[in-house]
Amino acid sequence: MALIAEHMTMRFHSILFAALITNAVHSQLPKLLQAEYFWDTDPGQGGGLPLSASDGGLNTAFEQAMASGSTPSAGLHVLGVRAKGNDGVWGPLFSAVVDVLHVDQLRLQGFYLYWDDEPVIGSTTVEFDGPEYAFETVTSTFGKPETPGLHTLTVHALQADYQWGPPFRTVVQVDLSPPVSFTFDLRVALQGCMGTGNLMNNGLRNSGLVPLVEPYSALGYDLGSNAGVSTTNAVLNVTFPPGASVVDWILVEFRPLQAPDYLMASVPLLLRRGGTVSAVDGTYPFMMEIPAGSYRVTVRHRNHLAIASSSYAAIHTNGDVEVFNFTTSAAQAYGSDAQVLGGSLFCMWSGDVDRSGQIKYTGTGNDRDPILVGIGGTLPTNTVTGYRSEDVNMDGTVKYAGTNNDRDPILVNIGGSLPTNVRSAQLP
Repeated sequence: MALIAEHMTMRFHSILFAALITNAVHSQLPKLLQAEYFWDTDPGQGGGLPLSASDGGLNTAFEQAMASGSTPSAGLHVLGVRAKGNDGVWGPLFSAVVDVLHVDQLRLQGFYLYWDDEPVIGSTTVEFDGPEYAFETVTSTFGKPETPGLHTLTVHALQADYQWGPPFRTVVQVDLSPPVSFTFDLRVALQGCMGTGNLMNNGLRNSGLVPLVEPYSALGYDLGSNAGVSTTNAVLNVTFPPGASVVDWILVEFRPLQAPDYLMASVPLLLRRGGTVSAVDGTYPFMMEIPAGSYRVTVRHRNHLAIASSSYAAIHTNGDVEVFNFTTSAAQAYGSDAQVLGGSLFCMWSGDVDRSGQIKYTGTGNDRDPILVGIGGTLPTNTVTGYRSEDVNMDGTVKYAGTNNDRDPILVNIGGSLPTNVRSAQLP
């Protein structure tokens, strides 16, 4: 075993002794009366340094013993231990080779902390009183995971020789952070209904086709407590200023920095012609509540490729204002070529009719066939009106052939020449 010398004070823990019974018959139960140890040279029975029982007295046949005393110099040494029973006879000598290390040889240099294999930001600033000892008491203030539930906290210690020690892990139950109320200023554009300037067309609203109740629950999205939220006719009837007129419903998701696959909130909102996004009561910008944390913002539409913010919203304090304007630059969205310039606004790509995360013109799971099926499946010149995902250009009419049909935009968006091309959503 290896002992750690600390200020030249030796500590033994949990050394177990048993009394040697030399007589065949005893009038008393066997127990230990005395125990001792020595380094290197045997001083003879009774001449060693005393060992004391952990429970205060040597009075049973088996004992855990401790000792405090000087250690020898650093290096390999022989440690001898023996005990005497209540029959007055010393038991055999137990010896072991021990590598004695001193404080200047074994001490802690620093620490790193991990939540679920992800380094904790600022973990190198764990505080202790300096790299002096092999045993240190440390304190640290660091963020907890942004998703509730069970998480693994791992601690790594850096030794004086700059080698990492073994990881120490524990499972921690993390509760939700307190909710933070913040102002959300979001701007998005849809290519399908984009005009030639800075306003989208609102043919769906003009035809009375925009539903009062959010459509995403019916499409299979899990909205949690936001499922079934609704707006009012008064909100949909707003036409002035023109940019405030509603175009359609969109779905906005908040995913934590530490757990990008975890959906903290999914909120159906209203998109307006100028690109501003309002709450269901028509307010813009609007107040929201969400547990404190840093979030990537994802925007979805029922027949456009989803986009995600290239940066995170740091929502930590009541009254924060978070602005995400996807319409000003392609760089506002995560990934490469995630948006397309339509009119004077950068827009989400249209044509993901089946919401697969891809725009396809041919092959399995393409977005052209649902349009043909939607108009009846046999006569390509048929048309159908209504609020439908097959309505790629969002004019209220599903068309497979002819002027302003919904099939051609799909071919254009995959490149316009090679029908087997595929365009995919750029999501983390």
